[in-house]
Amino acid sequence: MHQQFQSPNRRSAQSGVVLFIALILLLILSLIGVTAARLQTVEERMARNENNHQLAEQSAEAALRAAEGGLLGGIYTDFTANTNGLYTLTPTSGSWVTIVNWNNAAAVLPYAGPALTQVPAGAQQPKFMIENLPAVAMPGQSINDVQYAAPTTPVTVYRVTATGQGADQTSTTTIQSIVR
Repeated sequence: MHQQFQSPNRRSAQSGVVLFIALILLLILSLIGVTAARLQTVEERMARNENNHQLAEQSAEAALRAAEGGLLGGIYTDFTANTNGLYTLTPTSGSWVTIVNWNNAAAVLPYAGPALTQVPAGAQQPKFMIENLPAVAMPGQSINDVQYAAPTTPVTVYRVTATGQGADQTSTTTIQSIVR
């Protein structure tokens, strides 16, 4: 029988390798932990941004529907002055939406409908404007009747544009609808 004995020097060299491998594994686990923590932070930020976007969209939608209701209810009728959120579109000058300063309270109308419980106190309330568009032809009516003569069945058309902001004002949503 032949027995092998390990020398003390060989044993200490193996202990150093185990320590090195343990440190490498600890480093890898630390990197995985830091990456997971960062990923969680990014996901929280994405969720907050999505919530801001949803709040902006909901407030713009509320302003749009309130403006449509007021328009159909006869509240908004004077489009001759081209101020205070009520404008008449002229084909040569283009849409007022791109010209109007949305931060000027005299240029747009504030939302005045039911309280928006999702919009935090201090957040900017939604705003809207209404453009009176040129008359359109009804089905079966000649386009010439509308453009060059008094329309036989005038159809007044309006474009309502509303804008809303999220809770921290980093997200803005603008939506439009056509009302006749």
